[in-house]
Amino acid sequence: MSAVRRLEAERADELVERETELRLLTRLIGDLELGHGGSALVLGPAGSGRTALLDQVASVAAERGLQVFTARGSATESELPYGLLSQLLASIPELADVPWLHAALSDGTDVQVLHELLCQRLLESARRCPVLLVVDDLILADEQSEAWLAALQRRRGSDPVLLVAAHSGPQDADSDEAPLCLGGLPWENRHVVRLRPLSEAAVRRLVHAVPAPRPPVAEVYAATRGNPALLAEVLARSSAGPGPGAEITAITADVRRDTVLDLLARLPSDLAALVRTIAAIGTLDEAYLRPLAAPLGMPLSRALRVLADSGLIGTDPAEPMNPQVATWVLAATGADERAGTRRRAAELGHRRAAPEEDVAGLLLGSQPVGEPWALETLHAAALRRREAGDHTEAARYYRRALAEPAPPGTSARLRLELETVEASSCPFTGGLRLARATRISGDDTVRTRLSAVDLMMQRGARDDALRELAVLSEAAVDDRDRADLVALHWLAEGTGAGAPLLGVPAAADVDPAALTPAQAAAASWLATTSCRDGRAARRLARRAADPSNEPMTLYSPRLALAITFTQTDDVLEALSVYEEVIADASAAGAGVPVALGLTGQAWIHLQRGRVLAAEEALAKAAASGPPDGWPLTVSDSLSTIAIASALTRGDLDAAQRAVDASVDGGPLYSAPYLLFMRGLLELDLKRHRRALGLFQECGRRMNAAGWLNPGLVPWRSHVAIAAQALGDEHTAAAMISEEWRLAQNWGTRTAIGRTHLSAGVAVRSEDAVFRLTQAVNALQQSPARVLYVEAVLLLAGAQLNRGQTSGVPRLLREAERLATAYQLAWATSRIADLGKRLSDRPRRSYRTASRRWRALSPAATDLVRRVLSNASNAELAEELGVSKRAVELRLTAIYRQLEVTGRAELRELFDALDKEL
Repeated sequence: MSAVRRLEAERADELVERETELRLLTRLIGDLELGHGGSALVLGPAGSGRTALLDQVASVAAERGLQVFTARGSATESELPYGLLSQLLASIPELADVPWLHAALSDGTDVQVLHELLCQRLLESARRCPVLLVVDDLILADEQSEAWLAALQRRRGSDPVLLVAAHSGPQDADSDEAPLCLGGLPWENRHVVRLRPLSEAAVRRLVHAVPAPRPPVAEVYAATRGNPALLAEVLARSSAGPGPGAEITAITADVRRDTVLDLLARLPSDLAALVRTIAAIGTLDEAYLRPLAAPLGMPLSRALRVLADSGLIGTDPAEPMNPQVATWVLAATGADERAGTRRRAAELGHRRAAPEEDVAGLLLGSQPVGEPWALETLHAAALRRREAGDHTEAARYYRRALAEPAPPGTSARLRLELETVEASSCPFTGGLRLARATRISGDDTVRTRLSAVDLMMQRGARDDALRELAVLSEAAVDDRDRADLVALHWLAEGTGAGAPLLGVPAAADVDPAALTPAQAAAASWLATTSCRDGRAARRLARRAADPSNEPMTLYSPRLALAITFTQTDDVLEALSVYEEVIADASAAGAGVPVALGLTGQAWIHLQRGRVLAAEEALAKAAASGPPDGWPLTVSDSLSTIAIASALTRGDLDAAQRAVDASVDGGPLYSAPYLLFMRGLLELDLKRHRRALGLFQECGRRMNAAGWLNPGLVPWRSHVAIAAQALGDEHTAAAMISEEWRLAQNWGTRTAIGRTHLSAGVAVRSEDAVFRLTQAVNALQQSPARVLYVEAVLLLAGAQLNRGQTSGVPRLLREAERLATAYQLAWATSRIADLGKRLSDRPRRSYRTASRRWRALSPAATDLVRRVLSNASNAELAEELGVSKRAVELRLTAIYRQLEVTGRAELRELFDALDKEL
């Protein structure tokens, strides 16, 4: 005996949490005893206990001596004429002399006359003893029986006949006032009884009714959601199982599956086939189902109602079938039947212009169609899923698309895109997948193979890329593909030396005017890394980005171009190139170029002081692919930006966490940046020896890659800073000298300003103020705003150290303005410290300054007045008839005598003395 029935046996006068419903129906039976008829409709989904409640009502009526006639609709008998009526009237004594219904009909008896006769005899019987008619599963009643019940409802008047029927009910009938027209019966003055799921308290009572050990109540309630029939079977199986340790969720799933498969097996073949069709195509649209379903023995709309009442399907077109139910139904369906149904549904959807996503979903499990529209639909769906970042689903569409017949070139492109998607999700097999894509043969697949090599390079596999390019150079390649092959070879090789045996010329041997955009981008990158000439690199980059040229399709040349623009201080151009790469790669679902483009943008934002924008770009880059699926080129870049962002905000703890989360030992493509950032953190933490080791290792890797440009990674100047802190002034001076030579050769304001800045920190001498002044002047017009703030603060501190305070307030005001604009907390605290130092210094003795001013010779006083009139050194030399160098020496002596550092302090001192005097 099940738990539900056991509890009912203990409390025979009520069902579990059905007391209210049972009281209402019992009251109707009492009214029936008094000669008052009526009707009641019990509504509830499959398994809600409708049958148990009807059985209880029938038992109560029988115990009170009333006539009880029961019947139950059935899917197998729903088309049998008068099947339900035959069940109801089979045992009524007053109808014993009525000919068998089929014989009466076959003799040509009028249906209306027959209905009248049967109603009259039943009402005569009810006048002698009240009659209770109990009909379960009314929706499955045959049409003739429905018509007779409707006639009885109209004829019974005040006769003592009570009709109690059960039905699943419409999904939106949530109140007793909702209109009900079920089974074609008039339900005036009816009572509606709605069966809700059992509450958690009721489930607890039922669980406690089973012998110990008992399963957890919360798990049982969560798994069954209070469905009485499901709950009873789950408790029965749990009790019969190995004990409470059995997984309630697994038991519930088994019960649901068994119930579904049992229902499916008991359905007529036509209805079972309809269920399988709905599971395969996922819709209740009759326009779709009608041409796809097998011939039915009933109208399609009625068949759908029958299936909904059984619980196999729903009534919401958006969710025609529970996903688990669909899975179980399809598992019991032959593969060929499933595939054929989905193919027919896809073809029908295409002809009727159904949404493309729906058609693509049907094609996933269908047999090959062999029409161009199928391939196009699948490819479009794959691209959409790639854009959404769902690489797993995109791969399913690609694999299905490859099953369709297509030209070799199209198949090759699809295969490359598939390999790209799958490479994005697995760092260990990504390179192998891309290498496999380059093995595609055929004259139409050169572009596909070049794209595979392009993606290899972004993953850091430069040696593999060179090997594949060597193989590809032997194939028949047109001029456009040959030009891109040369550009990729230069980038992969890193020196531009070329490979004459493979037909790849050296970059230096090609006329710049003859370079294609991709080649110009590669050549600009080579000029950048070798630090040959910043102006030449800028010219090559602008040639590559000329909008009149044919757009570049490969990612590696464009990423190299963006870095060149960054290093030549053309950051807006760099951001534009990165944006194009991100857009194109996102549309193609290529996660690595998207992430590299976003980290490139983040680096520029950090340079410009836009920390929030940098962190937003970093978050997008991290979210554009699986965390464990990135190649080291991307993971190192993400870690580099995370550390740099934390250092820019002055959050050393966050920087340390980013360092701890990073993985060292990556390829030369990006590892030097990560080493440099780790060194900066050690420098800020005053761990100078560890910083020196990291900067030196960074330099070794940079030299091994042939990257000499200090704009890429200024490791030499930072070796100097760490060495100076450790007392090694010789190394510091040598490193500063070497970096200054390279920075002058490159010539950008950022490179020159950064080198002056590092020299001002590393070289402890009276030259520090001069170096920092030069850094401020260079960086003032540079996009590196954070470096500019750093230079301004260092200059203010150096001037305070030398007692030259007149220019410090202006520097602090400039630093405060920028720190507020860029929200640089570290700068704000340093500004406050410097301001306090300035205010704590004793005021300049104007008496002493006045005495020194009066001590100047007339010639020196005249020279100062000419300086205060804004005359330049060249103009002064011409007016005085001396050399420019002589003017500089005279001014230096005057500055030293007045204890000022230059023209600005001289003007401030003169203004103060003028007021004092």
